[in-house]
Amino acid sequence: MKQNPKYIHGFFKNHLPDSAIEGVPYLRVALDEFLSTENKDTAFAVYNCFFDCFRIHLEDGSFVDLLDVLLAYEENSSVLLDKQRDHLIHSVNVFVLGLSIFAKNARFRKAFSSARVYPYDGAGSSPGAEFLYRWGLASLLHDVGYPVEIIHNQFKSFITFVGETDGKTGADPFLDYFNFSVLDSVSVILFKNLFTKKFMETLPADMELDPLKPTHLIAYNFHMSFGIPFEPVKSAVSSFLKTMQENGFVDHGYYSALILLKWYGYLVQRSGLSVDVLYHPVLDCASAIFMHNYYRRGLMKKPFSLGKLAASKHPIGYLLILCDELQEWNRTAYGKKDKKRILAEASEYTVTGDAIKLHYITSGGVMSDTFGAEKVAFLYRVLKIDAIFPQGLDITQTTETDIYVDTIINKDTLVPRPLLLSLEQMARFAHAKYVAHLVATGKEAPYPTWESLPDTLKYSNVRQARGVFSKLALCGLQASAEPLENMQEVTEFTPEQLEMLAWKEHDDFVMERMANGWTLGPKDVEKKISPYLIPYGALPEDIKDFDRNAVRSIFDMLKEVGLRVYRNAILN
Repeated sequence: MKQNPKYIHGFFKNHLPDSAIEGVPYLRVALDEFLSTENKDTAFAVYNCFFDCFRIHLEDGSFVDLLDVLLAYEENSSVLLDKQRDHLIHSVNVFVLGLSIFAKNARFRKAFSSARVYPYDGAGSSPGAEFLYRWGLASLLHDVGYPVEIIHNQFKSFITFVGETDGKTGADPFLDYFNFSVLDSVSVILFKNLFTKKFMETLPADMELDPLKPTHLIAYNFHMSFGIPFEPVKSAVSSFLKTMQENGFVDHGYYSALILLKWYGYLVQRSGLSVDVLYHPVLDCASAIFMHNYYRRGLMKKPFSLGKLAASKHPIGYLLILCDELQEWNRTAYGKKDKKRILAEASEYTVTGDAIKLHYITSGGVMSDTFGAEKVAFLYRVLKIDAIFPQGLDITQTTETDIYVDTIINKDTLVPRPLLLSLEQMARFAHAKYVAHLVATGKEAPYPTWESLPDTLKYSNVRQARGVFSKLALCGLQASAEPLENMQEVTEFTPEQLEMLAWKEHDDFVMERMANGWTLGPKDVEKKISPYLIPYGALPEDIKDFDRNAVRSIFDMLKEVGLRVYRNAILN
């Protein structure tokens, strides 16, 4: 999807007007290109330009190498994974969304500026430049540890595959290390005392903190940000690996945070950057990365029992949780189950000083009608939304019939284009006939008008209208606006054709419903549950009549759009 770059242009114009940061003009161009074409090449260009702006390169490799590894794992690991989606393009979209919020929301800018700030020594005095640096690090690198989670999930899946006999393996595999301190450490290539002295002088004399241990540093950030005692939070963060092992999961945010501190510690020493960069802004970013899952999993629970996260407490952590949750569009599915899910292909969003309105769009199917509401509920449960967005979050989703029809027109080569252009009109007619049948049988119509239909049911009617042409073909019939030579008009199906096509209509209905996430059970449209996801032969007769009626209405539906049905008169 080609996105409107207005928010990004506003960020650079209003918050980096006279930035002395080299490379910012190239970053702007890279972002424009990404917004025009969201793919891995334009995403990598954004990463490279951002890293160039802030001298984030290593002699023996770079953070881009980590991203190459992440992309390779995602593209090649799906055989053993049920759930796995893109994180490379996703992270750049998270970056863009956060820049948009900073550009338009004064409340968030105030929260960021009032938080404890130790400026990056190359960002100058501009709050916008400081935000660009911190937010770029946190958003662009928050998923670099994902390969560890992929490996864990592959391991569990394979062990289940080879060992399952009764639905459980009993093996409960987990990842472990002979020497985890290799990951939980910053290597010192300078004298340790010179590297850590200034930071250690700011700490209380009795604080037992290893300044080269990322888990201790993250605990220190939480201690300072939230006012919680250092020793308990140090214990919780330091033992989080064991917590994950005991509970059978991997939090990639934990590994991403450790990687950022470990690699940046090396970068600071090799590049001549101030050590303050590691112990303040980079630590802030690493803590935000860990928090984007851990806040709700750990800090909101005992013994810390922190409430909803306020932006003023940890602005970058707050924004990362918000934007990571909202960014759902254009995420390539790699996992087996995710490939079958209906995912958002695009979005439209509006950010103001008071609210966010975000609309997910898909053209190949229908997302759950509760998808947006569930996201809103989650974010209000974890974050203090009203303090930053007093008019709240408005998240909706749709498969608009015109988008769906356009997709069919562009891709369908079996149905003549003039007929495809009438699909929505035919879908409306199908719904009207369905409502009339309900009323005629003494039943209440829950959605009496087309406009009142949920998107899932609009989609179903479009599917039914599109299926008209294949049904005609099964009977050796075709539709035309003009009489056809050697063709005889037909006004009804034979009884045999009617039953055969009703059977097919029901099969199509079941396939469409299941593809869009419906399950079998007592009827509940909002939860996408239907009692009719069963073979046609098992349906009650009154329900079969709905399928038969849909088939009978084909002739009237086609007349509605100026078409008639014909068969070859010579073959009669």
